Amino acid sequence: MAGGRSVADIPVTFLALRNDLWHNPHMFRDIRSPGGLLLSTLVMVQLAAASDLPQLSFNQMTDSSELVVSGTVTRTWADWDPDHKYIWTHYELAVSATHKGAAGQTVDIAEPGGQVNGMGMSISGAAAYAVGENVLVFLSRMPNGYLRTAGLGQGKYLLDSSSKVHGQTLFKSDAAGAIRSLDGMSVNQVRQLVGARVRTAAGRAQ
Repeated sequence: MAGGRSVADIPVTFLALRNDLWHNPHMFRDIRSPGGLLLSTLVMVQLAAASDLPQLSFNQMTDSSELVVSGTVTRTWADWDPDHKYIWTHYELAVSATHKGAAGQTVDIAEPGGQVNGMGMSISGAAAYAVGENVLVFLSRMPNGYLRTAGLGQGKYLLDSSSKVHGQTLFKSDAAGAIRSLDGMSVNQVRQLVGARVRTAAGRAQ
């Protein structure tokens, strides 16, 4: 993952959303008031701000992404990871075009955080998607096998009805003439830029 940060390295907030306090053995212990009433518990881990996220160059974003695809978000759900350590929110993307990598008809985008059975978890910098959104996304493979938005959310772009790309990400300048933003470009322009970077990186690897 870009910047070498894993889920365990970024800000996590667990919140018991109901007074019966869901118990996570990794994070919680029962807390009771003097009267014996079970209290809702808020646990903060690694306090930090979203502004701490590393700024990537376009080349870094592209290189760190296994897939770059565009499509429409069709559904969403939240669940624990296989180790029952973190909650992840999943977004199913119906793929309309693949710009890097090999994607099927749908892609499962997973972002840490969400709500499951009264337990909530939030992580600073996690991207959020809405059903019906048309997006272009850069996706990196996480150690647990999930595909997550590259750059801790910096790799998500909205598409308008004319297939123009909209996003606030300002890329780091790592060379003369470096791409600083994709905002306002067409999907075809982004595809060409991504393809050019993929070919350059492949040539250097040989």
